Amino acid sequence: MSTQLTIQSDQKYWTDTQISALKQLGLTNAGSGDLAFFFHQAQRTGLDPFARQIYMIERGGRYGIQTSIDGLRIVAQRSGQYAGQTAPYWCGEDGNWKDVWLLKTPPLAAKIGVYRVGFTEPTWGVARLDSYCPLGRDGKPMGLWNKMPDVMLAKCAEALALRKAFPNDMSGLYTDDEMSQADAVVVVEQPKPKKVDLAIVNNKTTETTDSAVVITDWDAVDSELELLKTKDEIKEYWFKKKLILDEMTPWGGTLREILVDKANLLTNATADK
Repeated sequence: MSTQLTIQSDQKYWTDTQISALKQLGLTNAGSGDLAFFFHQAQRTGLDPFARQIYMIERGGRYGIQTSIDGLRIVAQRSGQYAGQTAPYWCGEDGNWKDVWLLKTPPLAAKIGVYRVGFTEPTWGVARLDSYCPLGRDGKPMGLWNKMPDVMLAKCAEALALRKAFPNDMSGLYTDDEMSQADAVVVVEQPKPKKVDLAIVNNKTTETTDSAVVITDWDAVDSELELLKTKDEIKEYWFKKKLILDEMTPWGGTLREILVDKANLLTNATADK
């Protein structure tokens, strides 16, 4: 790596060359305050942001500092107090810890102990699957959590143990594995809409549930529905609207019922011919 990107011990802030490199890594919108904090953490830990040992990531309009599990291991080793760690252990609902996980179902917890010079016992980190595993809209684990949940959970447990053993060196540093849930899709369960009769909708009647309006002014929707003449058109219309309506009130469920009714009407009309 070029020495122009190396952070010097007496350096006070990023150089112009380093700033340009950070923008190439995706930090084009980071403010000076965020960059100053990132510089402080990189210099304090001795981790190299240009080798991706430590990095800044934006979530919800705010920046946070993350590292990899290798980054935490480097910090521990450089402290001169790191004395190794135990093997990982996993358990299921029975609470029996195993040193290898062979079941097809994921473990529910993992633990690792970290040894530090002067400590009489290892410092344990215990990570539960429910606390760290990110779930998609389908309710299934995302990414590597679906392929190797035992490995991912063990890395979270190791990060917990390392921070407990070296709080002064690692406070405020979290791994990308620990923060996976922050990237997961948040699924908000919407209240179930009342069943709406198609004739009521055509009459522009307004219905409400306990928490939100189900039917409001459907003039625009009615106009669009009049143009749907086949089941394929109905299906295409639903998929176009669903991405928007799923993020709103129970309109999505109401519209789906209307389209099902319309499809049934088309089926009956075809059968009568």
